Amino acid sequence: MANQYTLQVCTRQELASVSYLSRKIFFKKKPASAIIFAFEGLAYAYINHCMHMQRSLNCEQDAIFDETGLYLRCSMHGFIFDPKTGECQSPVCFGQRLQALRLEEVDGVIYFAEKHLTLSD
Repeated sequence: MANQYTLQVCTRQELASVSYLSRKIFFKKKPASAIIFAFEGLAYAYINHCMHMQRSLNCEQDAIFDETGLYLRCSMHGFIFDPKTGECQSPVCFGQRLQALRLEEVDGVIYFAEKHLTLSD
């Protein structure tokens, strides 16, 4: 069952019909954007913020994956990230990670499960 910190993101069906979703949030009381996507059958979420130039992954293109579909990609400079861990695979930021957001799925509904997260209106 979803815990007291959960906020509904979408249904599994909604997530399966798009390449990714974006949600405006507050994380640790600061405005941010979250990206939510399915990869190899599992749902993942990260703060939509590349550590290299402080830009959203989709700042130049409406996409978060590279052309292979195997890596998340910042559209500004092409930095790539492991979608399962958020770890940067590009030399300049190698080993740094995107800020992961915990998700919980209950009866086909996906929730944020972060106590420091609230949804923006």
